[in-house]
Amino acid sequence: MKEVQCFARPADTEDIPLAGLPQLAYISKTVPESSHPRVMHSHDDLCELVLIWEGEADYSIGGREYRVCRGDLIVYNSGVIHDERYGISMPISSYCIAMRGLKLDGLRDNALIPDSDGPVFPSGKHFEALRDTMSLMFDALCTNADGCAYFCRHLLLGVLSRVWALRHRRQEPSAVCPSLLGSRIKAHMDLHYTEDISLQSLADVLHISPYYLSHVFKDMTGYSPGQYITRRRIGLAQNLLISTGLSISEIAARVGYPSPSHFHDRFTRNVGMSPRAYRKAYIVRSEPQESASLEVEAMQKPSEPDKEKART
Repeated sequence: MKEVQCFARPADTEDIPLAGLPQLAYISKTVPESSHPRVMHSHDDLCELVLIWEGEADYSIGGREYRVCRGDLIVYNSGVIHDERYGISMPISSYCIAMRGLKLDGLRDNALIPDSDGPVFPSGKHFEALRDTMSLMFDALCTNADGCAYFCRHLLLGVLSRVWALRHRRQEPSAVCPSLLGSRIKAHMDLHYTEDISLQSLADVLHISPYYLSHVFKDMTGYSPGQYITRRRIGLAQNLLISTGLSISEIAARVGYPSPSHFHDRFTRNVGMSPRAYRKAYIVRSEPQESASLEVEAMQKPSEPDKEKART
């Protein structure tokens, strides 16, 4: 006989240990028809949760390489540098939920998993429920219907509960210990990437040859030092373009390009459109008279100016 009534059973996993109610910052949807990958960046005050619902691509997260595919969940704790490499050759569709004010017992602020855990894991049998819930949240915020923020806040708790259960059931992959020297090189570049920095100056600071430095770093990260610095600069530029009113010239200088034309060329080469076009196209605000594009960010109105609203 077909079931017509389902009863709630006792939870078979520990409840998510929330120390406070997280605030939904935005939810974004990426599809191949209009996607422009977010270049290497991080968020100091946000935790992001990404669900891949079609395709596969290469992601760099915290200095390690991952191949992600349909059904994978990705957790970006706050401050974790990540780089998404997809496009025509590797089309991908995903939802991304960003939250701030996340506090879990035993973890630092805006962290959903311990920093030592792997950030990618399969959603398994929860995939369709997670995809449909994120789609519902996205559509609700895009339409800006009455009560949608309150509605989506509670759906966010449901998503977090499912992810928490998955995280405790998964088999942890064996950790790969990164090169100590490679980590030192990366740490120095993460502090100084907006400055006038060269391979020789890096080598001088670390007292090694430029050739050896480049070899060690690329072996660990998959990037040459020059590629890494460029992608970090472009990622920061994307953040500034969509979260501030700074001019293109001001952003160029702030990320390390005194020449706006040089910045324009580098940005266009890495993102596929000019900085001005990116700023104009990236966010479609949730106005009732507007229809959502294929790739938009639906968000609650920020409580403070100049908040980050980054990601495709």
